[in-house]
This record gives sequence, structure tokens and C-alpha cells, in this order.
Amino acid sequence: MYLRFLLPQQRVFIRTITQVTGKQINEPARTVRGTHDRFGVENEKFTHIQKIGTSIAELYCFEQISTPILEFSQVFERTLGSESDIVGKELYSFIDHDDKLTLRPEGTAGIVRALINNNMDRDLPKKFYYHGPMFRRERPQKGRLRQFEQFGVEMFGYENPTSDIEIIEMAWVFLNKIDTGIPFELEINSLADMESRTRYCEVVKDYLLQNSSHLSSDNSKNPEDIPIIQNCPSITEFYNTKSAERFNAVCQGLQKLEIPYKVNPQLVRGLDYYEDTIFEFKCTDSRLGVSQGTVLAGGRYDSLVQLMGGKEKVPGIGRWAAGVNRLAAILRDDITIPRERPIAIVIIQDRDKTILSTGNCRKNNDMMLHYYGLKISSVLRSYNIKTFFYHTPNAHKLSLKTILANVVKTNASHAILIGENEIMNDKVTLKDLDLKIQNEYKFEDVVQIVLKSREIKNS
Repeated sequence: MYLRFLLPQQRVFIRTITQVTGKQINEPARTVRGTHDRFGVENEKFTHIQKIGTSIAELYCFEQISTPILEFSQVFERTLGSESDIVGKELYSFIDHDDKLTLRPEGTAGIVRALINNNMDRDLPKKFYYHGPMFRRERPQKGRLRQFEQFGVEMFGYENPTSDIEIIEMAWVFLNKIDTGIPFELEINSLADMESRTRYCEVVKDYLLQNSSHLSSDNSKNPEDIPIIQNCPSITEFYNTKSAERFNAVCQGLQKLEIPYKVNPQLVRGLDYYEDTIFEFKCTDSRLGVSQGTVLAGGRYDSLVQLMGGKEKVPGIGRWAAGVNRLAAILRDDITIPRERPIAIVIIQDRDKTILSTGNCRKNNDMMLHYYGLKISSVLRSYNIKTFFYHTPNAHKLSLKTILANVVKTNASHAILIGENEIMNDKVTLKDLDLKIQNEYKFEDVVQIVLKSREIKNS
């Protein structure tokens, strides 16, 4: 009752105190089912994958694009197909006033929306890459999370089959550069153009009607349905001349680039907007939770821009998206990720008791040592030298041996030791943590020593 008489700031303070004392907390905070905290080695793997993806994308002259995680629901409902499992079961959607909004389940639709909204479809061609979180409300299991990361690329305004070949080659280079140590298998297929697919759809309908009495009625994955589905006519039998020539050109191009592949006539993609070339990179690893898991997939979508409200049909290829979570899962933990080793700043307290007295004077001088150390850290960082400042614990004093043992855990190559003697002599002690040797230098000389050692290691 008394809270209503307090100012807003006071009410927040009282509530915070109540929560901290545990009177309103019954259980510890926890993650949402299907989500996952990422840190340590796993986070290093993600960073490693994204850095490689970025470097390769820019090598192929792609530019980065970022779109909102939150979009109007129609952006995805229009492109994914109203009858797809993603729209029917897996979208995270909610009503915000009168607007229906959705957390993005994939990256392509938002990028196409950005292309149209920003009139970039009038300034083609365009090549984009992106990375970030996606969301699908599916049953969490090994290799599948409700929030997951993707790295992907898109190309707009490229119609020649060479664009299909380049985008597949780019994916091949990307996966091999990551170096999981596990072989990938490339499967490709062609869904043909709209003309061929229209004819094929009529044939499939007739075939299924003829065999309807042998199909299960509950639309489930009944094992008895499998032979009938496998004997269904293949779309490869209904390619028109244009689709056949295009797919043949893609296959020949992959052969010329010495990229091994397998044509899989049963290969399809889960989204409605694909046409002509589609592809998947698969690998076999139990850590993916399946016998053979797809780690990267994509294809061509020449009608997507127009489907989303663009004034003209814009050729598009890409929508290859790599599941970063899946790649990180099969990336070995001991992978060597290049990282610059830091220089540690260590304050040595009470090393010469003759100089400083006790009590408040002792504390003040200790703080002066720390201020001096922070100043040195700032100077080192101005030279782009990675610097770790060791914050001395207040509660208890640690021996120099213990402090240095803690510093070694940061992978520092050197430690700059700062004590009262160093301040009085206008010097610092530089300790090589690998060779276990140390010497006194003027601070200006230390900077040059560190920079020179970095040049030698990088040469």
C-alpha cells in the first residue's frame, strides 16, 4: 500500500531490494526451451565461422546487408507458402496493435523486401551477404533450436547459369575453408522453370489420383506410401529445352571447377519460391542428431521479387544459408583460431615498504599505482596493442606467483609489472611469460619492443 506514496525512482529501488533479498524469487532465471547460451569455445567457433564467411563473401565482391529481425508477417507468409509447415506451425507471430508481426524464420524474404523498399531493384545487379539469428517454433532436438544462426548470400540481377556455378563454388570454398575435418557431399537438382513445373504438376496429380486407393488417408509419413512416392514420375522427364540446357550448363561448370557433386532427382527445398537450380551440402555426423545432416543449402528464385511486390521480374540466385549452429557442432574443439595475444598490466603492491606508509596513505599510493597502470593500458591500446589490465582483488592480497598464474590463463605473451620502484625510476618491468625472463625498460622502449616482436611473428 505504501508504494503508491513514493516517487517512481523510489518504488523501483524498493522493488529491487525486495527481489535481491529473495522474497519474490522462487526459482533461478533460466533460458527459454529451444534457446541456448553461447560462450567460451563455442562462441569462438561461431566467430571463426562468421569471419571466414565474411572474408570469402567480400572476396567474391558481396557487400553486407542487415535487415530487422522483426517484419510484417505477410513478408514471410507470402513467400514461404500459406500451406507450408513453416507458416502453419513454426512462425513466431503476434499482434502489435493492428499489425501482425513475425520474428524472421529465414533471411531471404527480408532482404528481398529491403531490395524493393529501398528501390535497389532499379539499380541491379546486387550481391549481398548477411548473418544473424533466425527463429522457428519447432520441437527442440539435437541439431535444431528455436533460435539459430545463419550465414547466407543473395545475388540479384544475375540470369546467366554461371551465377549458379559461382554461388555453389563459393559455398564449396566456404565449407572447405572452415576445415571441419568431415567430408561434405554436394547434391544438386533442377526444379525447372514455371512452364515445365506446370506440366509436371498435372502429371503428378494424375499419378496420385490413380494410386489414391493405395495411399494412407491421414497424410502422414506412412512407410506404405514410400514405394508409391518413389515411383512417381521425376521432374527431369518434363524439362523444356531452356531448363534442360541451363541445368546441363551448371553441371558442366561444376565439372570444370572440379567440384564433385551428385544429381539427386528427389531433392526439393522446403520453400515454395525456388525454381531451376537447387543444391544442398550434406555430411554424416552423429553430433547433428541425424544420419546425414544438411549444413548449407540454396537455389534460384527468379520470381521472388515480383511475388513480393516488385514491379518487374528480377533474376535471383543464392539464398544459400549455412546453419552456423550445425557447423559449430561439427567443428572440433581444438581448432586453432588465430588470435593476437595480449599484454598484461600487473600492479605490484607493497613491494618496497620503505617508500610507503600504512593506513590511508598506503591506500592512496596503491591507487596511484593502479591509475598509472590504467594510463599505460590506454597508451598501449592507442597503438592497437591488445591489453589486459589485471584488476587487483580488494578482499585479499595475492602473491605475485598467483597473480601471474591467473594472467597466464588469459594467454598473455608478456606482463608489464608496475610497482613503487618502477614509478620512482620512471621505468616498467617487462616479463616474457613464455621464456620466464624479465628486464626493466623505459615505457617508450617497451612499446617499440612489443610492436617489433609482433612484426617478427607476422612476417
